Amino acid sequence: MGTLYTSCQKETSYEGGATSISSGSLKSGGSGDCLPSNVNGLYKVGVTLNTSNYIDVTVNVTTAGSYVVKSDTVNGIYFRGVGVFQATGNQVIRLTGGGRPTLAQLNELTIKYNGSICKIGINSIDATTPEAEFQLNGSPANCTGYTVNGNYVAGTTLTAANTLSFMVNVTAPGTYSLSVPSVNGVIFTGSGYFAAIGPQTVTLSGFGTPAQPGIVTADVATLSLSTKCSFIYTIIPSGGNLNATFTMAGAGSACANFSTAGTFTPGTPMNGTNTATVDAIVTGTGIYTVASNTVNGVTFVASGNFTLTGTRAVTLTAIGTPAAAGTFTFSVTGGSSTCTFDLTFN
Repeated sequence: MGTLYTSCQKETSYEGGATSISSGSLKSGGSGDCLPSNVNGLYKVGVTLNTSNYIDVTVNVTTAGSYVVKSDTVNGIYFRGVGVFQATGNQVIRLTGGGRPTLAQLNELTIKYNGSICKIGINSIDATTPEAEFQLNGSPANCTGYTVNGNYVAGTTLTAANTLSFMVNVTAPGTYSLSVPSVNGVIFTGSGYFAAIGPQTVTLSGFGTPAQPGIVTADVATLSLSTKCSFIYTIIPSGGNLNATFTMAGAGSACANFSTAGTFTPGTPMNGTNTATVDAIVTGTGIYTVASNTVNGVTFVASGNFTLTGTRAVTLTAIGTPAAAGTFTFSVTGGSSTCTFDLTFN
């Protein structure tokens, strides 16, 4: 992953010796827009940009080495990133903003790297622009339609590739600020501007260093807590194979050797005693994640490290609060396979 340097340096060499220049191209869509990309911060007329004003873009790196990625200056603002690509392939990098907007408008900036370009739009707004009115999808229970991007490895500092994307429903345009308090050494935060009403995708950037491997449950919310929801992601252990090879026993039908522990009562939040156990058939050792869909307000998740092949029991922990009494069918996915089990809430 590209390491970002914000201090002034020569563009082709760094402390400790010269570094060869990288090659590659910016990722873009059919219309020339930078894809994927992320814009963070508020861009208010007359206000100088600060460390919260940045954009993330993706580069397909063909030769590792030093890089300079920068934009043109539009309406008084610009972006720039300098660093070193340590590996080839798709790499997400962060460009920090500078300058100050002079007009309230949609600004189309052109990002340039190694002869390639892509475009990104940023709204600059009046300093008196009000806060937006919106609801997180799934609020006040489990977030729905969210994606946790990047790898989360215990002891490894997060990069620009570590983001959280989720859906909101905007009822009045304006500014927003959302955050996830620190859990296990990781926080997510983001701010910006909703220009229109209706469904919108919001991306928050992750910061910090995960402390311990395991399943993390966290809340994303506005500063006023007017809307919030819960989400989960997995921090994997350091070292070893990143991904195990396995299938769910009973794939395509009922999960093999299914059992539960704990009491599943409508209206009572799940805790560490509420679990479901199923079998997995492991053909290659390594890190695993197994999770169910969300049914009746409840999700089952498990992660860990398969150190042996063969049939292995996997215990999933329930999160959420059951909404209603009755029997419900859960689909459990691990690897590329899915099995199902029925669970009664009473």
